[in-house]
Amino acid sequence: MDDFFNEPQEDWKAILAQLSHVRETGDYSPEDVELIRHELRSEDERIRGAAALAAEGCLFEPYILDLIIEIAEYDPNPPIRKAAIQSLCLIIEEGIEQGLEDDSGADTSLDYAEEWEEYQSGGLREDYQRAKGLLFSILEIEDDPEIQGLAVNALSGLGYISEVREKIAELFQSENASARRFAVRAMGKYPHFWDNELETIIKLDTPLALLKEAISASFSSNSADVAKAIEAILNHEDPEVLRYALLTLANINQTKNLLEVLQQFSLHEDEDVQKAARESIEMSTRRNFDRYLKDYFGMDE
Repeated sequence: MDDFFNEPQEDWKAILAQLSHVRETGDYSPEDVELIRHELRSEDERIRGAAALAAEGCLFEPYILDLIIEIAEYDPNPPIRKAAIQSLCLIIEEGIEQGLEDDSGADTSLDYAEEWEEYQSGGLREDYQRAKGLLFSILEIEDDPEIQGLAVNALSGLGYISEVREKIAELFQSENASARRFAVRAMGKYPHFWDNELETIIKLDTPLALLKEAISASFSSNSADVAKAIEAILNHEDPEVLRYALLTLANINQTKNLLEVLQQFSLHEDEDVQKAARESIEMSTRRNFDRYLKDYFGMDE
């Protein structure tokens, strides 16, 4: 590994390839972690950016989070800052999963008492608070709408907090297309707060990337109005939009004659659309059967 760090500058491609391989496989050996730790300090911006992305899988290793927070806050290259902010999502997700926004902890049962004590007394709470504090700070002082979008997306799991929803709403009105897509993506964590906004942009004339984000964000919605908006774009010419739409309609499960609609698309000329229709039929059938068991036999889904 030491020899690898001493490779000449022209071998940056080999380092990028190794960092990419580590990230794709998710197999972080001690040598891999040491490579990432070293390259987070690289003067080569390409390498530093790749290391910032790869660091997502080893943020809890010594000094990794310190370096990522430093890059997210101070790096002079905006794309590298974005890579670091993207990696911080894991800290927020882990903190939410462990109930760090809840004083009672992730689980109050005795089975989890010892594990929760480790999280409380260990470094996760501190790491979580540091990452969350930085992301909120970015939302307040950052001018780059794309960096703001990445930060709000990282915090989207806290979408039940009014400050997060306010920033999502602000970015949703942005003229920057990327920032607006990030805002719509963040809506997907708690779509019931955003049914009206999602309904207004699920239209045939909405830019393709934003439309797909909106349909995807609606996946966990329970709104019949959102479902109707999606039904209205089922004549869209883009097969990927149709795939998103069919799967989301099946999960919302608020469409009359849903199975008939899905069966029509099982004969679509595009094979991927056919596959999505079949998956949606299976999803809808299973959900409705589970509901039948619950309603008529009192069985849990």
